[in-house]
Amino acid sequence: MSKTSLKIIEKKNLWFSLSLLVIGLGIAVMVNNLFQSKPILNYGIDFVGGSTMILKFDELDNKYKQAEIENKTRQDVNILFIKEVRAVLESFGLGSSTVQVTKDKEVLIKTLEIDDDKSSAIFNELQEKLGPGERLELYKIGATIGAELRETSLWIIGIVSVLLLLYITWRFEFVYGIAALLALIHDALVTISFAALFNIEISTAFVAALLTVLGYSINDTIVIFDRIRENIKLLSKKRLSLLTIANISLNQTLVRTINTSLTTWMVIGTLLVLGGTTIKAFCLVLLIGIFSGTYSSLFIASPLLVIFYPKDN
Repeated sequence: MSKTSLKIIEKKNLWFSLSLLVIGLGIAVMVNNLFQSKPILNYGIDFVGGSTMILKFDELDNKYKQAEIENKTRQDVNILFIKEVRAVLESFGLGSSTVQVTKDKEVLIKTLEIDDDKSSAIFNELQEKLGPGERLELYKIGATIGAELRETSLWIIGIVSVLLLLYITWRFEFVYGIAALLALIHDALVTISFAALFNIEISTAFVAALLTVLGYSINDTIVIFDRIRENIKLLSKKRLSLLTIANISLNQTLVRTINTSLTTWMVIGTLLVLGGTTIKAFCLVLLIGIFSGTYSSLFIASPLLVIFYPKDN
């Protein structure tokens, strides 16, 4: 049995303060947005309603071929092409729209909700500026549907959290479940705070990434809690306090937890750098959430367990 070296539990006030600082900054940004009559978060069209157009232009293929001759990258071509598309959108008062070029050489445009006449006018103007093109898809999400999606997403996150609480309670004890649930709430708040601070778009992909993060975090927490429970049985006869046992358990699982997180970070980081533009926001949320999940498993969940654990046990 290895001896404890890092006094993690004793520094719980430091860990809690760091988390509260990040969450407080995120809340401050959201409150500031509210006072300025802006949405508190950067909701995507999935949640507020809007229009999405998927277009294809022959000129983009020609620019790619020319780029190969001039020894330029496709990324360089995409940046210039997006600027041209955005210039047309700005002339229609849609300068804040999202424009992306996919790996299939398609142009994805997300705007506020517009009618068919305006979308046709935009497409015609783009053809005048960029040459012949094809409108592959046009779909709209109304504000009512967006509100329903937002409400459904909150329900999903809430239900998942309750189910995880029940699972941890069944697997361990209720006090373990409470500590794990608070750590999950911490992860959700930290991820949302970063989204507010860096203006990350809140979409269905964001919700999917957040749920993935919660699952990842609870897995780390279960591993640590399992070691704490084992050590309580082994070390309680030596009359060691729960605080000491928790520190020993955290030190025993520290390397495993960090290595697992770093390995996952490397994979997601590779996707963030080399993946398509449509998954970059998803990968960014995963990176933030995995860091938060690892942090909460080590520095939030375990100290909370020590605080809540019955003192007569």
